[in-house]
Amino acid sequence: MDLQEITSFLSIQIPMTNLTVGNIVITILILIIGYILVGLVVRYIRRAMKKANMEKILIEFMSRTAKILLLIVVLIIAVSTLGLDVGAGLVSISVVFGFVIGFAFQDMLGNLAAGFMIALTKPFRVGDYVDTAGNSGSIQHVGVSNTTLLTVDNKKVVIPNSKVWGEAITNYTAMNTRMIDLVVGISYNDDIGKAIKIASDVIKNHGKVLSDPSPLVAANELGDSSVNLVLRPWVNTGDYWPVRRELIKQIKEAFDVAEISIPYPQRDVHFFKE
Repeated sequence: MDLQEITSFLSIQIPMTNLTVGNIVITILILIIGYILVGLVVRYIRRAMKKANMEKILIEFMSRTAKILLLIVVLIIAVSTLGLDVGAGLVSISVVFGFVIGFAFQDMLGNLAAGFMIALTKPFRVGDYVDTAGNSGSIQHVGVSNTTLLTVDNKKVVIPNSKVWGEAITNYTAMNTRMIDLVVGISYNDDIGKAIKIASDVIKNHGKVLSDPSPLVAANELGDSSVNLVLRPWVNTGDYWPVRRELIKQIKEAFDVAEISIPYPQRDVHFFKE
């Protein structure tokens, strides 16, 4: 087929339209080439953002948004080659899409926006132990639309980002150190000073308890059945639970040796004879 025959073929008008075969071919080529170029541009954007050490969720959000916008531009250019009024069409399409997106995709868009805010503010990172949306666990994955937790008993919990961002977030491992808050009750008949000294010695002799800030041991409350001592040593965040369990055991053993009792709730009942 020579050039003249190709030109004649492309000039064939499609019945009942103002379009030619050439218009359709050009439109298809624009869509194909545009799609390939969009993929290359988005790949370049992702690579540049990774080099800038940006958060994974932010890279995912920005690259997806850029891809959608660029594909819309390619579609507009392709449609314009068909001789359609792109301006009027865009107004109509935007109105329709506005209602559709607003009602059908409001939850998805809310999750996307919440994911974007999580990426910007960084309330937690992968591996942090948090309490959010009524769930506690280690952050396993932070996605564009949801956050995945792994509980201490190895359950996987997937939470929509809108719920994570919309509620309070307690991050237990964000700081390098944590304070252990223990309350130990002793009998009213026991020596308070002696009990405080024993508890202080146990805490200070523990190798993983920090000296700065210095631990606090003091009488805190006169309870119904006991005098309650408050014990507040500081430890590295990673040592929190092991040290807490060890201190409880060691303090109980030290009190037993010193014959200091840890009373259980009790009540005196008096009978009166009429």
